[in-house]
Amino acid sequence: MKRLAGLCRALLGAGRGLVLPVLLLAAAAALLETIETTPLAALRHAQFDRYQRQMPRRRDNEPVIVVAIDSQSLAEYGQWPWSRTLLARLVEKIMAGRPLAAGLDIVFAEPDRYSPAVLGKALPGLPPQALSQLPEPDQQLAQALAGGPTVLGLVGVSNALPGSRQPAKPLQKLAADSSAETAVSRFSAAIVSRPSLEEAAAGEGLINASPDHRPANAERGILRRVPSLALIGEQPFLSLPLEMVRQALGESATVARESDSRGLNGIRIGDYRLPTQSNGELLIHFGPASSHYYLSAADVLAGRHPPETFASRFVIIGFNSTGLQDSIITPLGDSVPGVDIHVQVIESLLSGEALQRPWWMPRLELAALLLGGWLLIVAVPALRPPLAVVSYAGLAALLIAAGYLAFARGRWLFDGTSLVLLLGPLFIARLGHTLIQADAGRRQAESKLQQSREAAAHAAGQLDAARRIQMGLLPDPRRLFADEKRFTVAALLEPADVVGGDFYDCFRLDENRLGLSIGDVSGKGVPASLFMAIAKTLSGTLARRESDLGQALREVERELDRENPECLFVTALIGILDADSGLFEFVCAGHDAPLLLRHGEISRLATRQLAGPPLCATAAYPYVSDRIQLQAGDRLCFFTDGVSEADNGSELFGTARLACALLAQQEQAAGELVVALRDAVRHFESGRPAADDLTLLILHYHGRQTSGR
Repeated sequence: MKRLAGLCRALLGAGRGLVLPVLLLAAAAALLETIETTPLAALRHAQFDRYQRQMPRRRDNEPVIVVAIDSQSLAEYGQWPWSRTLLARLVEKIMAGRPLAAGLDIVFAEPDRYSPAVLGKALPGLPPQALSQLPEPDQQLAQALAGGPTVLGLVGVSNALPGSRQPAKPLQKLAADSSAETAVSRFSAAIVSRPSLEEAAAGEGLINASPDHRPANAERGILRRVPSLALIGEQPFLSLPLEMVRQALGESATVARESDSRGLNGIRIGDYRLPTQSNGELLIHFGPASSHYYLSAADVLAGRHPPETFASRFVIIGFNSTGLQDSIITPLGDSVPGVDIHVQVIESLLSGEALQRPWWMPRLELAALLLGGWLLIVAVPALRPPLAVVSYAGLAALLIAAGYLAFARGRWLFDGTSLVLLLGPLFIARLGHTLIQADAGRRQAESKLQQSREAAAHAAGQLDAARRIQMGLLPDPRRLFADEKRFTVAALLEPADVVGGDFYDCFRLDENRLGLSIGDVSGKGVPASLFMAIAKTLSGTLARRESDLGQALREVERELDRENPECLFVTALIGILDADSGLFEFVCAGHDAPLLLRHGEISRLATRQLAGPPLCATAAYPYVSDRIQLQAGDRLCFFTDGVSEADNGSELFGTARLACALLAQQEQAAGELVVALRDAVRHFESGRPAADDLTLLILHYHGRQTSGR
């Protein structure tokens, strides 16, 4: 029953841990479905624009010429609107070169202001006979338009406006699935040119931008899509550039809509095809802006360009003058005239290259989001936190790279960046829950480990407990001085028996002074270990309290000698380092002198009181401290006789071998050096059991740090 209850609690805990990630994943999926209505839409379109800036469409040739009504033209021929007689001359100049097709990005909805009828109303004093002899500008422009494959622009309007009506030149041949018509953009009427001009032109095409005014489309004036096909009333019309291509191919060219139940997915004109959105919009893959194909209308009228310039080219007449042109910002960051968009569309159709975001792309992104989210839910708890972070970073890189790869291979618009952002909260929540669980497990494991240690101590006896207590009294220099830059302390103690009589200590007296001590209690076993604990505690306490080290050592001896029924004695060395100046003050009580490593040479630490007796050997000995000035890079090696008197059966290790080992390992850090010296002693013993406790303490003085601690 207890096991069953524990299993139930585990399952409930796992279920509670999954609730938040699953809810976050569901929220991310819902947000992805409605992303176009959220601020993330701006990020999505910025990412798609970034694809284009890094991989713009190549413009290898220039099949289109723009005859621009620019500032030069207005300066030479007067302000706009020009007389249609002048425009007729311009069209005739162009058509003389036999272009593939000519398009006018202009709507002539009103009568010409220079027509006899308009002049008669404006100037009622003019004689009717004079007016009757004036040419009709609309008729002259109509004759020019009839001279070749020409296309007039029209503007679709959603609500009927004064002067708007049904255009006269709809597509007559259009092959398509009728079920797609519901998704195509619709206009109730259009603003078109005058009937005589419509009749003379070969066709009419849309020149307005997409009627879809979603914020993403209008963001910062960036134009990303244009309609390829729309219905005005119930009649289909191509956009101006596509109608120009159709006219160039001839009236027999078939225009086909490729569609399914969800709407359009492409449009074909003769042998040329472009992918579209379901509503017939074309996502333009822009090429870098260029002015090479722009010619001034003034230069064309003046005959500065021969007719052959327009041969076998598409020609568009439009505006390129401040105050007349509609300036467009492209995803590449270029500011171009509106007429340039028609050029990009023609080039895209001829190369068959446009951006693609079909109906199934959002579903693919949703599937990637759900799969990535589920992988995070499952994998993050099973991985260590650093590896989990790396895994999420790898997943993010994979999704973003998938977007770039899809664009590079097929101009597909895959939004990996938004998926990464939507998966971020899920990953953070899952990782946080995992860390909380890991911390709880660690605490539980520590608790169990402590219990097992206590049980082991009772099972193994009080001796093992005494060893742990004794070793626990020793400080950890790495932890105590982890942030210290002026010196490094490393120490090592290995009792020869379960417990021993050696000790070392290191402690701060204040911000600048470091206290060090090392000692060896006579005897072995529990009595020596107890006396060691007392000696270590007294030496540390009195060194902190007394300003005179000699006096401190005399106080230690007095306290130790007060209760010493076993007549034990202690060899000891206590020192204080001024970390800023490098001055090392020390006092020795019968202990081996430390070795000083300076500039690759070894020496014994000289002292007037080096021969002072061990503590408790004689009563009231007047211990006096000595001093030495350490230099940056100096190392002091403190040791007990467990090092110098290590035995291999025939000889002792000795201080000379210790000095050689210290020289051989002098490049090692302090922590590695004590281990290397210990290993040298154990290698010398050749596997023989240690005869005495082994203690090593290394002080590496780096010098005062000018930047401070």
